[in-house]
Amino acid sequence: MRRMLTIRGIYDGRKIEPSEEIPIKGKRNVIITFLEEPVEETRVEAGTDLIKALKGCARESNLTEKLLESRKKDLELEEAKWRRR
Repeated sequence: MRRMLTIRGIYDGRKIEPSEEIPIKGKRNVIITFLEEPVEETRVEAGTDLIKALKGCARESNLTEKLLESRKKDLELEEAKWRRR
């Protein structure tokens, strides 16, 4: 059974940079689709507080949940490593 996986990313005119982790290893055939929606460029003026400028930029990305899940996996791997000894 074949399955497709969609990963979002940004094309900067020269290369494609994934916005998400790609859970596949090794060489694979891919289909690259360019969306009609333009990428909104953000320019920061010199002297701008970068922390304030970036506040809220990842609001809809569930970063906290992803971080907690990653930490949980790390802990499980460490515990499994110590049980084998």
